[in-house]
Amino acid sequence: MIQTDVKELGRHEYQVHVTVPQGEYDRIYNEQLLKLSRQAKLPGFRPGKTPPAHLKQQFGPKLHEDTVSELVQAHYVAAIESSGLIPAVQPMLDIPTMQPASGFEFTMQVTTWPTVDLSDISKLTFDATTVEVETSDVDSVLERLQKSQVKFEIEAERKAETGDQLHIDFVGVIDGEEFDGGKGEDVPLVLGEGRFIPGFEEQLIGSVAGDDVTIEVSFPSDYQAAHLVGKDAVFATVVKSVGKPETAEDEDALAVMLGFDDGAALRADAKERLDEEAGQASFLATREAALDALLAAHDISMPKALLEQDMRETTKRVLDNMKQQGMDPPADMLKDEAFIEEVRARSERGLKLSVLLQKVRESADISIDDAQVDAELDRQSQQYPEEQRDQFKTWIRSQQEQMASLRENLLERECIAYIVSEANTTAATKALSDWQAEQEQVQ
Repeated sequence: MIQTDVKELGRHEYQVHVTVPQGEYDRIYNEQLLKLSRQAKLPGFRPGKTPPAHLKQQFGPKLHEDTVSELVQAHYVAAIESSGLIPAVQPMLDIPTMQPASGFEFTMQVTTWPTVDLSDISKLTFDATTVEVETSDVDSVLERLQKSQVKFEIEAERKAETGDQLHIDFVGVIDGEEFDGGKGEDVPLVLGEGRFIPGFEEQLIGSVAGDDVTIEVSFPSDYQAAHLVGKDAVFATVVKSVGKPETAEDEDALAVMLGFDDGAALRADAKERLDEEAGQASFLATREAALDALLAAHDISMPKALLEQDMRETTKRVLDNMKQQGMDPPADMLKDEAFIEEVRARSERGLKLSVLLQKVRESADISIDDAQVDAELDRQSQQYPEEQRDQFKTWIRSQQEQMASLRENLLERECIAYIVSEANTTAATKALSDWQAEQEQVQ
């Protein structure tokens, strides 16, 4: 019925010229004319009785516009299928103002995914890393737990020291006037944690309950409230109580505070949790090495339209995440060259890996079955109380996007496992603490 002519414009860019026969144009035009005749209310004519010639004269441009819209909708998908192209982004449609004497024409600019020949996976070289839990890692966890499990015993005559918890009332003024956010009542403050303006906490050291302390500070240059940056403030502060920190004397006491029988049980639980983290870290470290090697072995050029679309989507995700965290993006962030280049690099890497991992799936015939999906849902449900796990799994199964994401993640894991099994890998080990430090630097 329709004719398509495909012209290559450049790498992964094509123009598809579509010709619709005059008979098809006439058919849809008459359908639009019939629809209009039933709806039109013109002086001197009963509904549905307006002569076609009169309708054409009165509504000619609209009839043509509606016919063109219906034609494109009716043949858009068929035209793409007929071209043999698989669009990577929404094709750009162009309807020429000047049409031929017979028939109807439109063109589409189609961007396709890049094609790539998969290299020999066995020639890839990278480290397969095992992240190990050391005794010092467990010690660090218990130390953090001991510091976090602090009780503060209020002492009436105690002079405040670093680490003590004070409860204070305060009223702040700038140039003699109170300001928004500068007032608080019965506010808990642990000296040394740095929660308040620099210099505030230090001026409370040595105070006792009942003291009135005048605190003078300047708001720092990076303060979140721009209208306060650099301004001098005075806080009239009343110390209501001073609490001395008390922690568990040993691991057994700490274990009892946390609901364990003894220190050995607490250590075993900490070790189990760290082993889970180390297992995930082992996969992530090896995954990154495998993907880096896969990228290095293939030269792929991303179509401009595809890259720009992904950059827009990536930028939107960044902005949405910032808003969810209560952060306002800087006004010039979207114009910042460093930010744009970071988004570009992230998008380009992600798109290239999508192409390559799809080729790995196809070449190795990788798929997942329902049992693997069920096992992953069972694993994820363990974070909830036992009585809520079935409810969680039922809810996840009802979420189409989340289920699609879960399947994609499982497929990627299978691809990584395949690459690792086929590639020329070198066994490497890394302490969990070292891996954690590396992640903090990246963030």
